Amino acid sequence: MVKSDPRQLPSSAELPCSDDTPVDNEDQNFIPNLLLFLLQYIYLGKPE
Repeated sequence: MVKSDPRQLPSSAELPCSDDTPVDNEDQNFIPNLLLFLLQYIYLGKPE
């Protein structure tokens, strides 16, 4: 565990190394689809 001052970010030497494996989570599809739905609702739902 890295012990550091909470007011200061850790240096790159203190951070764990990455194995270059992408991290997938459920929000990766949910958030863009939600934004698309909101934009469609706002712009396509307006009376002209």
